[in-house]
Amino acid sequence: MAKKGLVVLVLVALVAGGAFAQAEFKLSAGVGGYFTSDFGGGVEGSYVFGEQWYKTPYAGGGGFVFLDATFVELSLGFWGGSGTMKYGYSFSMFGFSASEEAEADMSLTGLDIGLLGKYPIALSDQLSFFPLLGISYRVILAVKDEDGEEEDDPGDFSALWFRLGAGLDYSFTDSIYLRAGILYGIRLANKFENDLVSDLKDQDLDAKALLGHGLEVKVAIGFRF
Repeated sequence: MAKKGLVVLVLVALVAGGAFAQAEFKLSAGVGGYFTSDFGGGVEGSYVFGEQWYKTPYAGGGGFVFLDATFVELSLGFWGGSGTMKYGYSFSMFGFSASEEAEADMSLTGLDIGLLGKYPIALSDQLSFFPLLGISYRVILAVKDEDGEEEDDPGDFSALWFRLGAGLDYSFTDSIYLRAGILYGIRLANKFENDLVSDLKDQDLDAKALLGHGLEVKVAIGFRF
């Protein structure tokens, strides 16, 4: 069994090595569109007699440009989206209980600055596959409520993301190709969430920021130099 496992590992290494050896260093650039989202985010706090929560999910889309150096992709995207901020609390003590939930629609616009590492694996003369791993920083430029009133500090919602995914390139010619990719990301808590956690802790609640996470789906046309 051990010998068979070793043989399999050697074969996989040889096949992968042959595929990786086909990767040639080339520069290219492109433009496309993308869908983005944050399914999580927010804060929750609890104490002996109840709890409070704030949730800030949103989704949207926009356009982006990218510069590709075979093993690295640098991108800049501009997007707009919308979501529903949710607030609620529950309270129960000595037979008395109360709860409330409220929602407020919001719209957002922002910039994404991304840096991804990638390793192309040729599947055919026209098609290549590549895993992706990297980071992006999401700058929130504006946040508006359902009445169109702007948040005073939209940058409080900006955050650093860590992303993992994969993509495909399909070459129409030696110079022009179609790129598609999907990324899953998780992010660090933003300033809005950290400040809210501090406020709830000042009220003697056991508070924490909720995990922000979401998907990105991208499609673009690339041009090799």
